[in-house]
Amino acid sequence: MWPVRPRRGGDLHAHRGRRRAAVRDRPPRRGLRRGRLTPQVRERSTEPGGQGRYLDASPSSSVPLPTTPRWLFALKGVLAVVAVVALVHVVEPSEVVRAVSHADPRWALLALALVPVNIGLEAYRWGRLVRRLAPEVRHRDVLRAVVGSYPLGLLTPGRLGDYVGRAVYLRAIPAGASAALTFGERMATLAACLVGGLVALVPYLHGPEAASPLWTAVMAIGWVATLVLIGMILFPGLARTTIGTLLPFAPIRRAVGAFAQIPQEESVTLLLLSGVRYVVFSAQFVLLARAVAPAAPWVELCIGVALIFFAKSAIPQVTLGDLGVREGAAVYFLGSVGMSQAAALDASLALFGLNLLLPALVGVPLLLQLRLQRRAEPTPDLA
Repeated sequence: MWPVRPRRGGDLHAHRGRRRAAVRDRPPRRGLRRGRLTPQVRERSTEPGGQGRYLDASPSSSVPLPTTPRWLFALKGVLAVVAVVALVHVVEPSEVVRAVSHADPRWALLALALVPVNIGLEAYRWGRLVRRLAPEVRHRDVLRAVVGSYPLGLLTPGRLGDYVGRAVYLRAIPAGASAALTFGERMATLAACLVGGLVALVPYLHGPEAASPLWTAVMAIGWVATLVLIGMILFPGLARTTIGTLLPFAPIRRAVGAFAQIPQEESVTLLLLSGVRYVVFSAQFVLLARAVAPAAPWVELCIGVALIFFAKSAIPQVTLGDLGVREGAAVYFLGSVGMSQAAALDASLALFGLNLLLPALVGVPLLLQLRLQRRAEPTPDLA
């Protein structure tokens, strides 16, 4: 008979204890979590014989990366389709085709030539902020992160995919810091759009189309909100203390705390670069409007375009890629300066194609390349 080996209770309990400790200390899976992106960084252990451990690269005080529920994503997609269909019913489709067929290609080509300038300014602006935290980051890597995030941004409301895309592409800085810098960059662009729109409201209010006193109230509230926003960008510490005391809500505190990631000496440069980029994409819109409406006056076109971006920035983003919102504002404001509704719709859709759809198509190969690289990465040895 085979000898029966006696069970050793102490060894069994020790084995179970080691298994529990291994499960407890197991590092989180790499990649995307629901709610935030948490890239892990392998750090060499200081203990003798240590094999290293995985640390969450995001600081505890960082801003979580925003996500969108699937039902909200589907709802905003439906709203975008409904808005475009409603505009098509308002604007005669034959007039839209006629305006495109009679367009001047020279102005459209000039607008197309400004696409690299627009994206280059966006990458340079964000790269300056990133290199404050990671000086070794190259401009080429920043440009790839910006362009590669366009497909994700196009498919998410408010371009929230940009936050995730940039954090995935650029691992040199923590994901929370990347989200905070992207949020600050977006707010600087918002400030530029608000300032341009409020300035354009001055001549618009003296026109025959703006007899309602509601616009005066909009202008007053807009200036107050814009000055508060610029103050938060320039003085993040003071803004966090003041707004945190007046509005002690967690989402507001996180949003204001994001500005603390922007270095104080970079705040003015960030606003100036945002103003230059605002001039660039506004010039694209004016050129496209001039292409489909050669007789439209330049000054009125500039005022109408500034008001379009003002309305787009002030209205909550309820559709994917703001599709339908920008077009509706274009039909209203450009129509008030003498353009036909069909020409205004054509110019707005062309701007959407140049500044959002075209970069997204260029970024698709970069996104696929990143997915292949992540699949090819070997599984880390946790022994």
